Amino acid sequence: MRVLAGDIGGTKTALAIVDIGPASLSVARLETYASAVYPGLEEIVEDFLRAERSRPRIAGFGVAGPVREGSARITNLPWRIETWLLARRTGLRRVTLHNDFVSAAMGLRYLKPAQVATLARGRPERGAPIAILGAGTGLGQAAVVRLPDREIVVPSEGGHADFGPATELQARLSAHLRRKFGRTSRERVLSGPGLVHIYEFLKVDGAAPEGRDVLAALERGGDAAAVVSQFGLARRDRLCRAALDLFVSIYGSEAGNAALQYRATGGVFLGGGIAAKILPALRRPEFLRAFRSKPPMQELLSRVPVRVVLDPKLGLFGAAAGAYRTAMETTR
Repeated sequence: MRVLAGDIGGTKTALAIVDIGPASLSVARLETYASAVYPGLEEIVEDFLRAERSRPRIAGFGVAGPVREGSARITNLPWRIETWLLARRTGLRRVTLHNDFVSAAMGLRYLKPAQVATLARGRPERGAPIAILGAGTGLGQAAVVRLPDREIVVPSEGGHADFGPATELQARLSAHLRRKFGRTSRERVLSGPGLVHIYEFLKVDGAAPEGRDVLAALERGGDAAAVVSQFGLARRDRLCRAALDLFVSIYGSEAGNAALQYRATGGVFLGGGIAAKILPALRRPEFLRAFRSKPPMQELLSRVPVRVVLDPKLGLFGAAAGAYRTAMETTR
């Protein structure tokens, strides 16, 4: 089946023509757009479909925000998406809309071994739930519950839940952000902006002085999170290194929380835009130490496989899977 798939985020929107079946897919064409340049998704879809001689009639979209009854408001964009309006404006016969991490969860079955990196092999429990979370512009989460005849994806807005500090340093970070923003959510710490918040906090907290090279890179107007992670990965700057280490520890702890919340003994996947970029840091002992350091559940967590999704097209895979699944259920 040929479908239109879209992965809609606060920063960018990716659209693709995908040929998909029950266990495999291939991307025929892919385009990426700067989301904020457009007034809405309809305009991007219309622009994309102009180049298609044979337009797909079925589409699926993953959106960075909660979805309810075919309607979604993008968390970090002034967009509202309505499936009926999108279908009418673009000529699509059927439009499916899911939260972006629901889409990511549906896309997991289409990943090949080369598209993931293993942090912990574990001993997966057959048929057990799987969790996926990922830091990017925000923090997304979802779970896959596997039944004998099908899979059910459980959506989540857990990124907006309260952040629970695990150490005195994290408690000071939480207090710092609470004074600044009124409350400290998990997403406020564990995201691209969150890495920058951690860096700024550690500078105020006296962890290390701000390096000249880092300051120069920030003043040139580069993406601040990318600058911090780049210097942190290279271990060239004490403050960036401390910020990245703290970020990784918090990431590990939150991944462990997801494993416990869903009892995801089938495995935990890290998606989003950041994990693959900081993979060397995630391979250091701090991540798994924080993941498993949850007494009395250390032994259970030691058996949970943990993997990083390397392919940035996971959201598109899942959006196509959502469209395919809906189409197949409708024709039964």
